[in-house]
Amino acid sequence: MKKALITGVTGQDGSYLAELLLEKGYEVYGMVRMSSLDSFSRIKNILKNNNFHILYGDMTDESSLYRAVQTSTPDEIYNLAAQSHVGLSSNFSEYTANVNALGVLRLINVVNTLGLQNKIKIYQALTSDIFGNIEDDVLNEETQIKPINPYSCAKAYAFLLTKNYREQGMYIVNGIAFAHESERRPEKFVTRKITKAAVRIKQGKQDKLSLGNINVRRDWGHAKDFVRGMYLAMQQAKPDDYVFATGITTSLKEFCIKVFSKLGMDLEFKGEGNDIKAYDAKTGKLIIDIDPQFTRKNEKLNPIGDYSKAEKILGWKPHYTIDDIIDEMVKRDLLEE
Repeated sequence: MKKALITGVTGQDGSYLAELLLEKGYEVYGMVRMSSLDSFSRIKNILKNNNFHILYGDMTDESSLYRAVQTSTPDEIYNLAAQSHVGLSSNFSEYTANVNALGVLRLINVVNTLGLQNKIKIYQALTSDIFGNIEDDVLNEETQIKPINPYSCAKAYAFLLTKNYREQGMYIVNGIAFAHESERRPEKFVTRKITKAAVRIKQGKQDKLSLGNINVRRDWGHAKDFVRGMYLAMQQAKPDDYVFATGITTSLKEFCIKVFSKLGMDLEFKGEGNDIKAYDAKTGKLIIDIDPQFTRKNEKLNPIGDYSKAEKILGWKPHYTIDDIIDEMVKRDLLEE
């Protein structure tokens, strides 16, 4: 039986990956940070699985990483732990670097210290944000990295670091993930912010929704598709870098239209730039306005991912569409609100 250690197991991707690996017959160890709050909501369905085990550790504490690796003795490590909020990374820049950059180095050091560098495969979760606002329309594994905020800088460091250790003989896969969503996405991310707000507005619990630049486009996939890619990438004879994306973009404006339409509300947009507003076409009620504080500086407006390498080598391609994702999220929010 293969054994896997997943850091960040209570997150969106970690919870889906744990489920997938358990289905594949793995013994799974999930690493979580110590907290007085219940962080197990996404993994409640697997907590009683005899092949699933919780370990406590922190990417900022090398001794805890040492214990986690030594206890689990994994064949594969999936490093999904991160400070994952781009907008907050400027306010928590040192913490972001400590977790997203130096945390990766600590984990690699632990594997080397234990003498397991030739026995353990490592998957490092990266982000399309490492490309920043580079002018290329379609982004792939060979695209120049050009990070533009503390979050993407930390991830870019992890990318360069892991490639360096791979050249030294370690098996390290880099997965460059474009935006990916699901019903397990927390509300601090814009997609879930929109779906939850739409349901609350429909139910009369919220007046309106404030957003940043609604013309920005994103290549949105489903987290289930992306963790399937993680697994496939780790089954190859040689480690490599892979982009996981859909190749299709949707604007934030179009996303809003689709979400509110699911709830029987048609949006009518008026104005331009920061003055643009959306109204309920039937009642004339203000539904969406623009708040500049939610607009990222130097943001690339239309990043498109090219997943042709993953398709060719891994046989991977996305199964979920943006409409599938919105359906799932809205249904979940209707149950929770």
